[in-house]
Amino acid sequence: MTKTELRADVLQRRSSITSEDRSLWDQIIFERAHKVRAFQIAERVHIYRNIGSEIETMPFIEYAWGIGKDVYVPMIPPGKGIMVHCRITWRTQWREGAFGIPEPVVEDDADVITNDEFFDTGSAIIVPLVAFDRQCHRIGYGKGYYDRFLRNTTSPTIGIAYELQRVTSVVPEAHDVALTCVATQERWYVPST
Repeated sequence: MTKTELRADVLQRRSSITSEDRSLWDQIIFERAHKVRAFQIAERVHIYRNIGSEIETMPFIEYAWGIGKDVYVPMIPPGKGIMVHCRITWRTQWREGAFGIPEPVVEDDADVITNDEFFDTGSAIIVPLVAFDRQCHRIGYGKGYYDRFLRNTTSPTIGIAYELQRVTSVVPEAHDVALTCVATQERWYVPST
């Protein structure tokens, strides 16, 4: 099966989860993932806003604010083809951005926009994914934004996914970066050495 076929298959399976299961599993995944040490000790966290059948990420954002962390979300500026990172607060206003993903309305770029290298070992990144394997290799949505981002940072990376997104093997390409760990509603995955 090609990566494109695998992506389509997993997305179809993820979309078929019932609302009852999704609600329960999202809560379990949040409880598991936000307790990981890397998230707890991070001064700042980078968290994507979910769309469609993705795991709900607002609990991560609200929890991080509640314990005093700076929170950043990704943005794709129109026509730039790159991903930047925007600091958000509970006052942030939202609009629909690239690919239908909620993005913050930014008044002054200098105050809130930062680059990949800003995220270091004092940060934690919650990473979106379509599929993953036991070694925490991921298949994303195919645009390469997170592949480029993760190559430029030293932050621990936490994937969140439903167990049905796990596949037997993801053959990593040269540009792929394995995640530090992946949390599902059933268990933790950490690459074995």
